[in-house]
Amino acid sequence: MNSAPPASAPSGLAALTGRVIFGFVGTWVFALMAANLVPVLIAAMVQDLGVDIAAAGALATGMTAGSALAMFVTNRFIARADRPRLGRIGLVLMVIGYGVPSAVLTVPTVMGGLIVGGIGAGIMIATGTAAASSTRNPDKTVTTIMIINRLGASALLAIAPLFHNDLRSVLVVIAALGVVGLLLAGGLPNLPESALAPAPTAGAGASAGDARLRRTMGGAAFAFAASILLWSLTEDMVYSMTSVLAQQSQISPETNSALLSGKVLGGLVGALLAPLALRWIGRSWSFVLIIALSTLTKFVMVTSTTPVAYTVAILVWGAMYGAILVLYAGLAAIMDVTGRTGVLVSGFYLAGVAFGPLVGGQLVGVLTPLQYAITVTVPSILFAVVLFVIARRNRKLERGNTTAIAVGDAVRDEAAAAAGPR
Repeated sequence: MNSAPPASAPSGLAALTGRVIFGFVGTWVFALMAANLVPVLIAAMVQDLGVDIAAAGALATGMTAGSALAMFVTNRFIARADRPRLGRIGLVLMVIGYGVPSAVLTVPTVMGGLIVGGIGAGIMIATGTAAASSTRNPDKTVTTIMIINRLGASALLAIAPLFHNDLRSVLVVIAALGVVGLLLAGGLPNLPESALAPAPTAGAGASAGDARLRRTMGGAAFAFAASILLWSLTEDMVYSMTSVLAQQSQISPETNSALLSGKVLGGLVGALLAPLALRWIGRSWSFVLIIALSTLTKFVMVTSTTPVAYTVAILVWGAMYGAILVLYAGLAAIMDVTGRTGVLVSGFYLAGVAFGPLVGGQLVGVLTPLQYAITVTVPSILFAVVLFVIARRNRKLERGNTTAIAVGDAVRDEAAAAAGPR
């Protein structure tokens, strides 16, 4: 991987130095830790607040939905924003949202705190996602951050039993991560002015530049966002129902808990394998192959009645999930140097994560295993088709380890999309 951007790349793009990596860890990675601890949060709320599991699940959904909403709002100004400052605003909300309920442990404070903390996390995710597009090699940036995220999630889930489902301890840990993040967020890169590209007409000023910013997201970005919403919704319809599916396959709750930890570790393996697939067969065929394996294993999980089939399926599914996260985030980052496409896509991804457990809980007891399997696999096929088409439409999107598309180029690419692949 080259450390310097190609001659055609905008100047001022950030190298992936240690300071920049820590900036991403303090915002993007830490923001995702609360989502990774949702199963622990739900169990702790049931134990310490006395609410039923449905109410606890609804509170967790509210937290994630707040993150998605914050991402959509933040996306309106993320291109020109001071990202370290914006990341710290999200971190302050995260510290308040999880810190106050840890001191005053009541249902109203926890309810309000989770929503405030979720909004803060959404701002942090949006900031980190957009900043990845402003680095010299977004694929390398995304892969590095996703590997760190998987390692962090694995570590947190490994020590989760030490919390003994104590809600105060979980909230203190998340708030403490926010405090550490305040010290690290300064490394996030901003969008360099050179990335805006020369105005297409002589004499165009700031207003022309702002108009081009608004036009960086075209039809491909919104198709990407819609398909990933359906995909992430159905992924979490399966993930959130693993206790039911494991019981159907004659697997004990203890064994299923261990398998979930294995799934997270599998995501780390997938994150490591994704760059190899990108290098060997390109982004479009990587999507087809990896999503096909993910869809097959998801189908097996839902319809399985034997421990062996379920065990193999969930472990492979976890690895494919990690690979897809790396590949989709890299593609979204490269599509638009401002980061607006990445934030849009990730916001819809998070919306699917938020409502997956709710929809899954309503359908899993109504549909047969085969009907449920079809329901959660068809959107994956659509997702693969959309990403294949997007990746094939531009050689820069197809290959990895390249810079993001500058604003002027993004506008021209969208205008010329009807002409077919280059």
